[in-house]
Amino acid sequence: MATSAPRFSFTAGSLSADSDAPASAPMRFVVERSLEVPIDCLRVDLGASGGAAVGDAVTLDLGIGDGGDGGLERVFTGSVAELRPRLGGSRLFCVGTMLSLVDLRVASFYQQTSAGDVVRDLLGQAALDAGEISDGVTLPRYAVERRVGTHAQLRRLAERLGFSLFADRQGRAHFKGLGAAASLGSGGIGGVGGALAGAASSLAGSGTTTLEYGKHLLAADGTLRPALARTIVVGGESPMSGQGEDKSFWLTAKDSDYEDSSGSGDDWLIADTAARTKDMAGRFAAGYAASFGRRTTVVRASVLGNATLELGDAWGLSGAPEDGLNRSGVVTGLRHRFGAHEGFVTDLVVAVEESSS
Repeated sequence: MATSAPRFSFTAGSLSADSDAPASAPMRFVVERSLEVPIDCLRVDLGASGGAAVGDAVTLDLGIGDGGDGGLERVFTGSVAELRPRLGGSRLFCVGTMLSLVDLRVASFYQQTSAGDVVRDLLGQAALDAGEISDGVTLPRYAVERRVGTHAQLRRLAERLGFSLFADRQGRAHFKGLGAAASLGSGGIGGVGGALAGAASSLAGSGTTTLEYGKHLLAADGTLRPALARTIVVGGESPMSGQGEDKSFWLTAKDSDYEDSSGSGDDWLIADTAARTKDMAGRFAAGYAASFGRRTTVVRASVLGNATLELGDAWGLSGAPEDGLNRSGVVTGLRHRFGAHEGFVTDLVVAVEESSS
């Protein structure tokens, strides 16, 4: 009788290995991905290098099945960044596709262009496949400079909007809101805070996958902190600053004319020259609040290998004897471990989104 067991399929250039034909004797795979780290990582321990070379394209599929390709899912797409041969085998360090955006340094200037179109253009220059790209706001003017890596500048833009910039399991780049921030669109500043709080409170709805204590969990722990209790106030640059070199064009009678806010509590002032209107300042304030709010409370869990897990998925825990672990949120980090000693285990980090109001 056939039994289900952890299985893999791995390619690196001309090297191809799977559970049925383990060429070069792969011994262990570790995949690490996070919304906080620009580049996905894969470490592979091989009995022999098998002809793999630096720069080779890499894919890894993992799963649990009884043979063939059944149950296998892509968990990593990238290339070999470093090869470490040694007596008795070799180790490969592989990086995800987002490396090309990290390495890209260009000078570009955009006028009356949506944030999404800026991202699409730069992804094209980096030869990256685009996944889901949200348009966000229309930027009156936006400059990309060569002195700073393109990824860092787009990540800053994503933070303004409450979006996340990341690559998926197939290597496609995404620029979009996750969890509560998915409700943040291009405008509608009034009510953005309410929409954000409503989305956070309903995150444990039908779209959330629940891990049950005594059924799915191998281990779990958390870090609980107070929700962000600040009013994010964003002030930018008067739109009249583009009218001439005379400094009088830059002055405004009242700062509040070009400021807006999101949240409640003590003020946290952010000066952002890209916020050139009151509406845009309000949209950025809501975006900053969403980005900062995701960094307060996290739950970490280890489960039996789950190759379908993706960054940005809605997951939650239930039934744990420690009630502080029974939370729902967005997956912001994951690690797959596959080897003879541990089998196939997935570790995930869930950012809990709670309204401070």
